[in-house]
Amino acid sequence: MKKKFKRLFFKDNGSVSIYAIIIILPIFMLNALLIDTLRIMSAERQIENAMDTALRSTMAEFDTKLASVGLFAYGGESADADFNRFINKQFYNSVELSGYENLSSPEIITANANFTNERNLVDYDVFEHQILESMKYQAPAQIGEALFTLVGSKNLNNITEEQVENAKNVSENYEKILELTEKRNDEIDKAVKEYKHYSAVFKDDIPNKIIGNPVTDNSKDKKIPSGIKTFEELIFYYDRYHKLKKKEELKDGEQQEIDNYEKNYNEDVAFSYYLNVIAGKEIKNALVGKGGSLSSPAKNSAKWYNKEIKKILDKGKGKSLKALESLYLDKSFFETVINNMDKVNKELDLATSVPIREILKSQDLTNLTITQLIMVFYVVIKKEKFKDLALLVKDAVTTKTTNIVDTQLVAIDDQFLLYEDSKKELKSEEYGAAKKEAKTSFSDLLNSLGSARELGNDQQVYDELEGIMASYNAATNGGGDKEESDRLQFISDAFNRFKEFVNFVHGFPEEFRNQLYINEYILANYGTSPPYELIDAESYLFKNKQGQFITYGYGSAGTNYFMFIKDIVLVLFVVNLMESMVKGGFAGPVGFLRAVGQAFIFTGKQLTNITTGDYVLEWQPFKIAQIDMTMPMFLRIFMMMRSTGESYNHEKLRRLQAVITKDTGVDLNKAPSYIEGNVKGKIKLWFIPALTEVIPNQYGNVKGSYYYINKKKVYSY
Repeated sequence: MKKKFKRLFFKDNGSVSIYAIIIILPIFMLNALLIDTLRIMSAERQIENAMDTALRSTMAEFDTKLASVGLFAYGGESADADFNRFINKQFYNSVELSGYENLSSPEIITANANFTNERNLVDYDVFEHQILESMKYQAPAQIGEALFTLVGSKNLNNITEEQVENAKNVSENYEKILELTEKRNDEIDKAVKEYKHYSAVFKDDIPNKIIGNPVTDNSKDKKIPSGIKTFEELIFYYDRYHKLKKKEELKDGEQQEIDNYEKNYNEDVAFSYYLNVIAGKEIKNALVGKGGSLSSPAKNSAKWYNKEIKKILDKGKGKSLKALESLYLDKSFFETVINNMDKVNKELDLATSVPIREILKSQDLTNLTITQLIMVFYVVIKKEKFKDLALLVKDAVTTKTTNIVDTQLVAIDDQFLLYEDSKKELKSEEYGAAKKEAKTSFSDLLNSLGSARELGNDQQVYDELEGIMASYNAATNGGGDKEESDRLQFISDAFNRFKEFVNFVHGFPEEFRNQLYINEYILANYGTSPPYELIDAESYLFKNKQGQFITYGYGSAGTNYFMFIKDIVLVLFVVNLMESMVKGGFAGPVGFLRAVGQAFIFTGKQLTNITTGDYVLEWQPFKIAQIDMTMPMFLRIFMMMRSTGESYNHEKLRRLQAVITKDTGVDLNKAPSYIEGNVKGKIKLWFIPALTEVIPNQYGNVKGSYYYINKKKVYSY
């Protein structure tokens, strides 16, 4: 018995098997873990591949209307049901496998799909991405050689924004100075016209109609005739009048003599007929304005216009404006005229009171004005024994009037002569002809553009587009500005537009590649088509000018084509005007107006060429190689000129979306392009499920003897 126990505990036979068991067990467990892990990974991969296939198959049912314009969105009826069906078709059970089992085939528990609503075709990023994908091969071929000829021209690339800005400033300054000069001259001419009446009071009215010529009457009685008015006449018949006034009994006709005398010795006669000419005149108002002064002239007065001319000349110092310096009137012109006018006006102050009693007593006339002297004369002429004082008054008025004529009026006359010299060029036949040509040619060009104002007759289309854009949280630009601008505003607008053109030429194409492709998409699908005649209502219809609506965005019929034509005119005009400047500048007011007039005329001819016949303009700006400019080419350029800001580009995309909706009838809010699939599956574990839990996995978890897989996948066109 003892030996048996000893063999049991101390015999070494079979010890190797125990060690084998200890070693094999973890190897077995590791193998089991690896097998189930590989089955899980295979199942996950199968589900993932199935989801890819199912999502693609589901989204293959795209909207054919949108596809016709290069866009893709789901067009089926039930994406969820389709996705579920496509998923389950890819997994087989044992029956379908004729009793065989797939070692790693998962069991699908649920499969569903839904769209990401915020990622439909209204979304800027989604929409832009699809367009860029659609046009990445088509756009370069579509642009054509003409645009590259234009932007690659050395002559055009040599024109800098600074040069354009300088040309703009010179042109605007010429236009402003000429306009200000003419307005200033109009005010001064008013003053000159009034001054002629004003100076006539001293040169004619007072000497001849108030003082008068000496009277000669060789008759014995020297009877007082009718119609006497002047100082000389009243003084001459002074003695006769007072003699008759003292008589107790008057003979026949003597009362009539008294009446003849008294009828005209009232000072109101002189003031009403002659001196009152001064009271209502606007000489000073024309020169410095109502309430204005030499130091602070009122706006729109002659001196205010002159100061504005000076500001422009000072700001634009250099050779460019030197030819206009003679148009500026030195400040001494206004100072001399106003100061001398003030001195004269003091002599004609009708409101000045007269100390008659003191004057009758002292007979001192030294400090009296002409108006006071005249009032004194009419007082003393009525009184007896004051004939000598009346003579003194008459002589004093004569002396003061002569002094004013020889001093103040001469100074003013000299300034007005200088003024007449300063405007000789503006009064010349050459200037008049150049001014007329510039005015007429500008008017003719505006009339050509004006024919576009009332021709649009499809407002209902724009109302519909307005409604579509509202559903996309956007709006049109309203009715647009169709008001005629003046010539200065036109020139300013033209240079501003041309600066955008120059920037486009310099920045093309890398800087604007994405927008270039989007614009090419617009031109390919919703561009511009004939007719283009300015007087043809068909030219303004939306169906022919969809690209113009997308570019300009106005919501009133006809406006977008009008604005497009206006942009063409602005660019052509600046090129024509700058080419005139390159040839030799403006050479003064006449040269400027001739250059402007010729630029308007040539622009009008170019406009006729591109809007009639074959609608092609043979263009050679700044002597580059000739380019056959068409309406699509101009639209392509203007699109790019505008497509430099995010805000405008977003608005442009919204208008494009509205046009697509109108064209296809598809609401892009309901045109999803992103779909999300979710699948839940399971696979039965063969060995020890608990071991599987030690493996980190973000897509599933172990429950019981099954490993559950949750997969999410997104697909987009």
